[in-house]
Amino acid sequence: MYLIINLGLKSIRGIIFNKDGQQIFSSSRAVHSKLIEDKVEQDTDEWKAKLESILEEISTSEIISNNIEYITSTTSSSCIYGIDKNGNPITKVMMVSDKRAVAEAKEIGSILKQENKNSSLMCPSSSLLPKALWYKRNNQAIYDKVDYWMGAGEFLNYYFTGEIFTDPLNASKGMYENDSYPISTIRKIGIAPKTLPKVEKIGLDLSVLEAIKKKFIFSNNVKYVLTTYDAICAVVGSFDGEKNTACDVSGTVTSLRILSDQGLKQKKGSILSQKLGEYDKYLIGASNNLGGGIIEWFKQAFYSQNDKNVYYIMENNAQEISIGANGIIFLPYMLGERSPFKSPNARGVFFGIDRGSTLKEFSRAVFESTAFVSNDLLQLIISNDVNVDSISVSGGLARFDLINQIKADVTNKQIKVVENFESTSVGALILLLLSLKKYNSIEEAAKNLIKIRKTINPSEANHFIYKEFFDFYKKLNNHLLPIYDDHLYLKKHIRSYVSEIISNL
Repeated sequence: MYLIINLGLKSIRGIIFNKDGQQIFSSSRAVHSKLIEDKVEQDTDEWKAKLESILEEISTSEIISNNIEYITSTTSSSCIYGIDKNGNPITKVMMVSDKRAVAEAKEIGSILKQENKNSSLMCPSSSLLPKALWYKRNNQAIYDKVDYWMGAGEFLNYYFTGEIFTDPLNASKGMYENDSYPISTIRKIGIAPKTLPKVEKIGLDLSVLEAIKKKFIFSNNVKYVLTTYDAICAVVGSFDGEKNTACDVSGTVTSLRILSDQGLKQKKGSILSQKLGEYDKYLIGASNNLGGGIIEWFKQAFYSQNDKNVYYIMENNAQEISIGANGIIFLPYMLGERSPFKSPNARGVFFGIDRGSTLKEFSRAVFESTAFVSNDLLQLIISNDVNVDSISVSGGLARFDLINQIKADVTNKQIKVVENFESTSVGALILLLLSLKKYNSIEEAAKNLIKIRKTINPSEANHFIYKEFFDFYKKLNNHLLPIYDDHLYLKKHIRSYVSEIISNL
């Protein structure tokens, strides 16, 4: 049996697969984010408590826990915190959408360009180094106590093995490239390279700590295997094995990537071209700041949280309004945006409201916005001369038939709905099985383990209408880009310093 731990932005899951790749157990716990102004934080104490709650649940069946042979994990990337030499957390977790380190990111990016003009390295504010530098400049006392900077993936690696390490794809978020961190840049900003996680190859296996095996009744032979972060695993876990299928995974954020035999030599825009471990495959695409989380926000803001049929009601309301939501367009940038454009200060906008606008029009506009953000990422991929024939969809948004149809119509691509919505855990399983030589290729594993539940074809007539709406959506946002910064300045006069606890985005 194989245990996958998936620590995302809003929950932690434990999923067990048998030797045939069938899911036989699943349990999850919500994790909470605390928001105040630019600060978005989580707490590793909560991570640990929720993880151990799941492991204790598994251990109630010794038949299951004692037959788990391998454990791996996959997590959100760019969620950074510091620990001391004994592994104790010194800071809270600065989440991927935390914007405190924007100035530090710009400074590091400038240094990178000066030192190596040919490098493809970028430094978003979500990266490890600007966040560490932010602490150095804003809380020296805390910074001085940190012996290692960790991410969510390293948290789980350390929990199960007692070792501090990461994989190359996760490390790339800390600007790891060509088997090395940018040591010269790191030293120039005053960060000690020894505080960064050691980088190991995907497929590395280590023994699980004796204390963990004993506490949760795992087999003495259980091994922990290194895979990679959730956006990558989710693509692998929703890939149908067919060439030119892009994978749209919409959980809290939307990730749209395609597996390719070749990487990009020249990149246009904020696209990523990442080699997948030791395999001759590259993942090309990007993730935004909010995808499926758009629907969660809308539900919390406009619908009853106590209604068990809330999603059905939302979809029905949206279904009753025709294409274009009677002229309302929603820009869903509640947490800023990182791809296909970068604007940490972008915010959500309902445009085109009139006296007759109702909740149903708003619902339709929000549903359509989820397709617009996916199409925006798709066009980024296509603009880099990558062919896309169809799109597989997974994650929470894939449960909405209406959203799947809208995505087909907006993108003018065939949509394939993956049967198992837990694509992130399935992808981690595939990488685990590949490292164990159970399959010879990703394509072979995908065709054996991933099933397509439904195929949705686009409507040419609807696509013609949506093309105009999408073009206007882009035009509207382009006009607003410089105004987002003005709006941030305006808001500084009305700061309330009120914090918000959220369990869903």
